[in-house]
Formats: sequence, structure tokens, C-alpha cells
Amino acid sequence: MYDQYNRKIDYLRISLTDRCNLHCRYCQPEVSEHVPHNEILRYEELLRICRAALQLGIRKFKITGGEPLLRKGCSDFIAGLKQMEGVEQVTLTTNGTLLAQQLPALIAAGVDSINVSLDTLDAAYYTELTGGSLDSVLKSLQELQSAGIPFKLNCVPLAENGFADIMALLQLADKYNAPLRFIELMPLDCNADLKGLSGSEIRSQLEQAGLQLQPDAQRYGNGPASYWRISGYAMPVGFIEPLHNKFCAVCNRVRLTSVGMLKPCLYCNCNEGMNLKRLLRDGASDAELLQAMQEIIYAKPAGHSFDVKAARFNMSQIGG
Repeated sequence: MYDQYNRKIDYLRISLTDRCNLHCRYCQPEVSEHVPHNEILRYEELLRICRAALQLGIRKFKITGGEPLLRKGCSDFIAGLKQMEGVEQVTLTTNGTLLAQQLPALIAAGVDSINVSLDTLDAAYYTELTGGSLDSVLKSLQELQSAGIPFKLNCVPLAENGFADIMALLQLADKYNAPLRFIELMPLDCNADLKGLSGSEIRSQLEQAGLQLQPDAQRYGNGPASYWRISGYAMPVGFIEPLHNKFCAVCNRVRLTSVGMLKPCLYCNCNEGMNLKRLLRDGASDAELLQAMQEIIYAKPAGHSFDVKAARFNMSQIGG
């Protein structure tokens, strides 16, 4: 369907859980109180919402968290979603630490591609930044390559990382011929002490290192990344810049949080979303569910508010 600004909305990001086994300093730097299990949408509720989404023209689904692989039955849910008529693509975003052991089940479920978050190849710094182990992520990348599953690497570049980290990630992405995307740090209350790097800053550093960059107009996925080709590297490099290259005018997505809030925008001043869980558990009919989703999607705001003030939530609360 189309929203009030005539943007075609065909992409739903679904958060399966608010829980994560990492505590990245820019996302959820401290252990926080988790939502009780009975407040999380049940899989049958999620599938019912997805059926309604399909009626509204949404064809592409991204499974996120927290860390989605922490939730038991993730691959079974993906299999159920893939079996629905009209679904074009189901993809997964993960931190990669649990991926190697669950990959066979995900492949059997029919997952189309996987995004792996990886901000550094320095093992000590990875542990400092996330609280986890880099080895488990690197093993997952090897398993993905062996299985032939398409994947991308997502990096949130921080000024403290240093340019060496960017080059190391470029070389790793080139090794696997996997697109690498640099995602601009979103200003949250929990990361006010961190400085992110913009796309222009990274491109400038690459050019100063003697690399030649050319814009690449081809799309590599459903997201808002602008892609570039870098001399000497086979894969494209993407930049997702919600602040310095605001892409709200072409946004095609809405988000469903693990507790059932359908959010037309990651962060805006105008609304908090629609509580679909309340509708479902109060006995709403399919027609009532469809109407509620249609209304909130149509009312999607013109743009986010990250450039106005920092958000007072961490990313695990609304899905990465």
C-alpha cells in the first residue's frame, strides 16, 4: 500500500525478542530488564499479523531482535512465513554469534539472505565493544560461505575504531565477496559519549589512502543504502546515513516490535505506533486488524526525529 506521502510500503521488519546476548556500547550498553515472556507476541500472533501485512501489499520481511536467534523456534517461524502465498523474501539480521549452529535449520526454513553485524576484526576491541567473542562470528561467516547463503556485513563505524578497522573489514568483505554496509551511528541516550563516522568521512579516508570510489546505482537489498564501488575490491560498499543523507522520502518500511507495537517510523515525534497485541488479545477480527494496520501505515510521518534530539530508547526495545 501507499502512505500519505505516496511512498510504497512493502517491507516489514519484525523483532522476535528484546533480548540480546551482546551489549554493544552504541546500542544496549548495559544489561537491562527484559520484557516478560507473556508480553512478547506469540508466533501464531506474528503469523496472523504477517497475513494481514500481505493483504496490504507487504511482500518482504526482515527478522530481527534483539538477537532473533536467541528465541527458540526462530527457524520454524521463518519456515511458516515462507510458506505464505505472496511472500517474496524473508531475511535475517543477526550478530552472528549463534549463527553457525543454527544455520542448517535456517537453510531448511528457506531463509533468503542474512545480514551479520560486525564492527571490528580486533578481537580484544570486539569484546570491549560488545561483550562477546569474535571467533564465533568469524566461524559463522565461514559456514555461510560454505553453504552458499547470500550475506552482507553491517558495520557501525565509530571514531574510536580507527581507519585500520575499516580497511580490515573491507578486506574481509572482499574475501567473501559480500557487500559491506557502514551504518551511521544513530543518536540514542545510551551512546551520547560515542562519536560515529559519517559516510563522507569514511569515503574521504579511503580516497586519502589512494583508493578510487565511484557511485553504484544498483540496489543490493531492500534497504536505503547508497552503494559505491572501490578500486581493487569486487564487492559493493554501502552507506546508510539517517542523519547526513536522510532517506525518509523514499522509506519503504514499517516495524513490528516484539511486544506488538507497529511503528511506522523508527523514531518520530508524532506517534508511538499501534498496539496490535492489544487488538489481537482483545479478540479483534481479521478485518479490524487489517484496518488498524492500514491506518497506521497510511499515517507514516514524513521523516524521523534523530536530527532533532536523541532517542530515549535502546535498539533492542524496537528491533535493530
